[in-house]
Amino acid sequence: MTYLVKIGKSWESDGLCEHGDLVKVRVEEGIKIGEFLEVIGKAAGASVDKVKYYDEDGDKVLVSTQDQLDVVFVEFRDRKRFKVIVEKQDAVTHDQLVTNVLHEYREYLEDRSKFHFGYPYNLHYDHQEIFDVMQYSINNLGDPFIESNYGVHSRKFELDVLAFFAEMWHIPEGEYWGYVTSCGTEGNLHSILCAREMHPTGILYASKDSHYSVFKACNYYRMQYRMIDSTDSGEMDYAHLQRELAENKGVPAIVVANIGTTVKGAVDSVDSIVDKLVTTGYKEEEWYIHCDGALYALMLPFMKEFEQVDFTKKIHSMCVSGHKFLGCPMPCGVVICRKDNLKNVTQEVEYLNSVDTTIMGSRNGHAPIFLWYSLQKGGVDALKAKVKLCHANARLLFNLLKDRGVKAMLNERSTTVVFSRPPQKFVKHWQLACMGDIAHVVVMPNVTVEKIVMFVEDLVEARAGTWSPYKQEAPPVCFANQPQKDAHDAAANPHTFHSVSFKKKRSPQQLNESFNKNPVVIRSPAAPPVKVPLVNN
Repeated sequence: MTYLVKIGKSWESDGLCEHGDLVKVRVEEGIKIGEFLEVIGKAAGASVDKVKYYDEDGDKVLVSTQDQLDVVFVEFRDRKRFKVIVEKQDAVTHDQLVTNVLHEYREYLEDRSKFHFGYPYNLHYDHQEIFDVMQYSINNLGDPFIESNYGVHSRKFELDVLAFFAEMWHIPEGEYWGYVTSCGTEGNLHSILCAREMHPTGILYASKDSHYSVFKACNYYRMQYRMIDSTDSGEMDYAHLQRELAENKGVPAIVVANIGTTVKGAVDSVDSIVDKLVTTGYKEEEWYIHCDGALYALMLPFMKEFEQVDFTKKIHSMCVSGHKFLGCPMPCGVVICRKDNLKNVTQEVEYLNSVDTTIMGSRNGHAPIFLWYSLQKGGVDALKAKVKLCHANARLLFNLLKDRGVKAMLNERSTTVVFSRPPQKFVKHWQLACMGDIAHVVVMPNVTVEKIVMFVEDLVEARAGTWSPYKQEAPPVCFANQPQKDAHDAAANPHTFHSVSFKKKRSPQQLNESFNKNPVVIRSPAAPPVKVPLVNN
């Protein structure tokens, strides 16, 4: 027989906490309060002075150190209160422990997904209809256009996904090649490899706001590169690009255009890049332009009022992430290039009965199915509506921040709202991406109006030093599920939401819902406590 002890780690000193991360502690049968309180204190980062106990209402109660615990609050010397819950449990099997770990992990994922603001991942999707394909080992090894000897693949879905993006990016059938990648980084790695093989002595030019994978590729492939300055908005400084091109005239140019920079969401102008190449005297066969469109290459085609980026222009390759705007439970992406790019990166692989044209050998065959499903179920109209919604909600966030005195920036084609970096505790809670003294929120379809309002109220409090992460979830806002125009109304009238309050305290039942699952083993006083994985207990 064992006891499962759950102990609060970070509780407010001015009263009972509203919500907290908890630590699981497994206690041997028969151990008394007096024997493990000190160990509990060490696990929680506190020391025991005179032990004080409180009930769930915060009233002090008398408890003997020889009593068996049920649910009490323990106060340590640093004046922080820790909730201690002891549940008597029968011995469990190893398989049951594994099941418990997975259950607890799902709870953790659910909790963390509620406060997901800083990274461009769309968490609003539903793929339950195709979950059963996960029981098969689906491997798209080899070239997607050449069937290999391996029969458990999803090439048909992959080719359909490629055809969708080829049509959207205006490159005719028969002129393009591509594949479903493991992520946007792999799309950059493949495209830059093709560029290097076409121009072995070429110099790569990319702005300092480019994704780190661009410069990683240069290191992998031992390529020369020039980091081009960016404007305050994050867009490439084309005058600096022209100066660098002129300085290296006669050496082929490999230029990476950002279709949405990582931090500020800026879009580089392919027209301006081509103009600087031509003006500097480069012939078309002396350059290669790759477009890194990890996020916006799937959004920009639905914003016709802005300059478009597609293969009607003098570009050679473009990539996009599948798990970002579209939404997918695993990282993935798509890369499309002109078929001629492959001449120097193709080799026969006899035992596959296919050719090696991709970065990876074995490739995730499930990802194309999930991408295909998302594209087919929603279609172009759904994507267009989501783009419109994200832009409206990004404008709402931007206006709310400005109204509350927070300096913010939003590029006109972007859904990335940039603002002054908040305190680190706030950054961790809302999972914000930061660089230097700025942070950002990337507004994706899962970033709802009610979450935006809650975020702004939290941010204002964090800047004032009064914020605490232990709050109730945001209540529904009346127009969250109403037609699209309401989101635009919200963006234009941010004052509507300032009266919404999120200060309600959680009930004891709610307090128990979220736990930090780091197990600590508490043994008898003779045996020192050690941390071990729960499944090994």
